[in-house]
This record gives sequence, C-alpha cells and structure tokens, in this order.
Amino acid sequence: MLGISQIKWLWMIGVLAMVASMACKPAEATLNDRQRSYQQYLSQRHALMADDSALYFDHEMQLNEKEKQLNNRLADLQQSMIEDYKANHFFPPARNFYQSKDHIEGTELFDILRKMPKGGILHLHLSAMGDATWLIERAINTPEMHVYWQEESDDFTKGQLHAYHPGQAPTGFFPAADLDARVMNFRDSLRSFITFDEKIDRDSVDIWGNFEDIFQRIDGFVMYKPVWVDHLVHGLNILIGDNIQHAELRVPFFNTLYELDRPANITAMAEYVETLVEVKRLIEKIDPEFTLNIIHANLRFFDEETIWQDIQFTHQNRAKYPEWVRGYDLVAEEDAGNATLYHANNFLKLDSLERVSGTSLPLYLHDGESDWASVDNLYDAVLLGTRRIGHGFNLFRFPKLLDLVREKNICMEINPLSNQILGYVRDLRIHPASTYLRRGIDCTISSDDPLIFDYQGLSYDYWSIFLAWELDLAALKKLSRNSITHSAMTEDEKIKALAVWEKRWEHFVTSN
Repeated sequence: MLGISQIKWLWMIGVLAMVASMACKPAEATLNDRQRSYQQYLSQRHALMADDSALYFDHEMQLNEKEKQLNNRLADLQQSMIEDYKANHFFPPARNFYQSKDHIEGTELFDILRKMPKGGILHLHLSAMGDATWLIERAINTPEMHVYWQEESDDFTKGQLHAYHPGQAPTGFFPAADLDARVMNFRDSLRSFITFDEKIDRDSVDIWGNFEDIFQRIDGFVMYKPVWVDHLVHGLNILIGDNIQHAELRVPFFNTLYELDRPANITAMAEYVETLVEVKRLIEKIDPEFTLNIIHANLRFFDEETIWQDIQFTHQNRAKYPEWVRGYDLVAEEDAGNATLYHANNFLKLDSLERVSGTSLPLYLHDGESDWASVDNLYDAVLLGTRRIGHGFNLFRFPKLLDLVREKNICMEINPLSNQILGYVRDLRIHPASTYLRRGIDCTISSDDPLIFDYQGLSYDYWSIFLAWELDLAALKKLSRNSITHSAMTEDEKIKALAVWEKRWEHFVTSN
C-alpha cells in the first residue's frame, strides 16, 4: 500500500505532466478552440433571440422599401434620443407625465407620430373626452350653467357644474360667467378641479376618490342636452386632428340627458340615437370617413338585480339600434367594487337572451386594472367570452390565463398614460403590456379619460411606448391596424375602414 507521501509525490508528477502537455500545445490551437466556442455561443444566442422574435405580436408584419426607410429614420431617432436621455439621467416615460408633457411636444418624434394614422381608439369614456379649456370656455358662455363654489358638502363638491334657471340653483351654485367676472383666476381654479396635474402624484391619498369627484363635477355639463352634441363633436374633432378615424365610446345610459324644464330621468334610447345621428352628420363634415359607435358601460358596484335589468335594457336596444349599440361593459374601481364573478350569473344569461331575440350582446369588459394579485377578475372576463379586455394590467400575474388570452385572440385595450397617472406603474419601461406584445398578444392603444388627464389624442401614448418599449415601425403599424381589426365594427365595416387606413398610412410613409 502506498503511503501518503508517495501519493502526494505521484499527484505532483501528474500535475507537472499535465502542465507540460498544455505548454507544448500550440497557443494558436487554444485560441481557435476558444473562437469556435464563442461562435457556437453566439449562434445559440441568436437562435434563442430568433425564437423569441417569432412570438412577437407583429412578427408577420412585412415592411416595403419605403416603410423600411422610415423605419430606419425612426430607429436612428429613437437611439439618439435614448442615448441622450441616458447621458442626462432623464427618461420621460419613467417620470411623472406632467413633468414631461411640454418636452414631449417639442420633439421631432412627437411631430412624426402626430401625423401617423392611428386607426381607432377603442377605450374612451364619453364624459371624459375632449379638452378642459373648451369645457370651461363653453360653461362661461352658457348663461344658465352654474358652478358650485363653496366647500364640499354632502350633496355637492366644489367645482361641480349644472344648468339652472336664474334664481333656482341650490345654495352654493353661481353662474359660471359671474364667477369668472369676480373670482381671481377662476378659470385656472376651475381647471384644477376637473383635471389632474403633477401634484396628483405626490399629494393624493386616494387618487380614485379624486378621479370620481371629477366625474361628478363634469357630468352636469356633459349631460346638459344643449351642450351634449357640441361636447361630442368637439371631442371627436380632437381625435380627427390626431389622425384617428374611428372611435368606440363607453357611454353610461344611466347618465341621463336633462334640460332646464326637464330634470334628469331615464333617457329614451331613441333620444340618445337622435343626438348621435346629429353628431355623425356634423363630424362627417370634418372627416367624411370617420366612424363611431358605442359600448354601454354601467358601474360594477351596483347589485346583481340592477345590472340584470340594465343588461336586458341594453340587449333590447342592441337589437333595435345595432348600428350604434355594439356591446356591454362594467366599469369603476376594481379594488373597491364588486368582482366580475359577482355579476357572472347575469352574463351567463346572455345566451338565453340571444336565443330568444336572435341578437347577441358582445362583452368588452374592464378587468385587471389593479396591482393586486388577489384581484382575479380576468379569469371571469376570459371565461365569460369578452372580446377585448379593458386595461388587463395585472394579466402578467396569471401565466395560464395569459396563454389563454393569446389562444382566444382576445385583444387588450392598453392605456399606458392612464395606468401611469393613476399610479399602477411609474416607469413605463416595466409596463406589463410590453411583455404582452412579446408574448404574441394583440393590443391596442387608448387614452381612457383624456379630458381629466389634460392631454388630447393618442400621440402622447404612442410617443411614450415607442421609447419605453423600444418599438419599431412594424409594431406601430400593427398596433394601429389592431384598432380596426379588433374593433366592434362589422366585417364589412372593417374592410372599408382598413381601406381608408391603408390609404392614409401610405401617404404618411411617403411624406415622412
């Protein structure tokens, strides 16, 4: 048996022999082996990246030569901007939107995206569309429009608008024109009550409470019949100016039109349709190819019986006015309202309504607008057959459900700046929709409540995600097309709308 000292000696001889062997091996051969190994690694890396790219939502998009030229220009611009932001430790999509808004407007990229045909906007609340400056100006120039200008009470909140006969307004309401004449900076003050600004990020304890207060303030203006049509035309005209050709408005039928001599009550759908026909007539003078329809949206915190009555009401009007009423939704804060599961039994009755009437009532459900993993409404939205999902922010928490959304080709209505402003994500680089796109899930881009958020159109949203998600022209093109192919339009309407979009897209590409 060998002793320990002998074992050590033999081990040393082996090591020396191995070193000598390595020393005798040509250095060039070792280098070549390393190079081959590195090339193999790069090949593996490239193959893995290619497999990922094949999953992207826009992997089938092919760009023609002119599009490739524009894509190269945008890529150079994107790279230059990102390098500059990195050097200056300033990246707008990762900051409070209101701190970056003026900067965004001054960029070349914003000018380009303003010209880009964006197809449709599929997630837009009627009361919160338009522009606060126009609303305030119109209120002041409408003699009967009053504003509540006292501290908040049990019934009213400061800045709340409503039309009244002279001398008949409740205590605390004053004509908007009188307040403008005697209150210093009245317009700026009223604006602060109906829009968000950069203070909302640091001062708000309950941002949804502030959000709902604003709806209370503006509904008395929006639903006043003498300004209703003008409000809609003004808001749609803003969309047209941002190269949007189609809008699907979330309209709450329980928000009733009123006049001075007719208080708010249940508005007949015929009256809604009558006003929509007038809006369409006026908007076609601005853009003859613009299209519009509505999705009824009720509030998720109502009880089961109230929602069932509302579903039946909407279904009847869907059958009567199919060119206008395209679907149904439930809205409001998910973290505080009834879960979608609470209303699931009502939605399961839709098949029986369809069998009787021959008319379907498609669902376009607001769900997943939450940071909480325990808010699992998305399971119900998918199982109940929603055609699109409004927000779907927390879908990333449910891996099997994410795959199911892709398999069922359910489109996500993404509202990037809304999610940032309302505090769901601060840095848009880590917005989960970036992952959805890379997992092959179709998405569209919308603005949600632009009047309240104090910006117009979709160019700000597109600007932010183009940089934050490092998109290219193919992705922008696919997002725009999605807003038509996943709209609530009929197939014939989609064909016509796509023809309009393609003509405008070609002009955009060739002129940039």
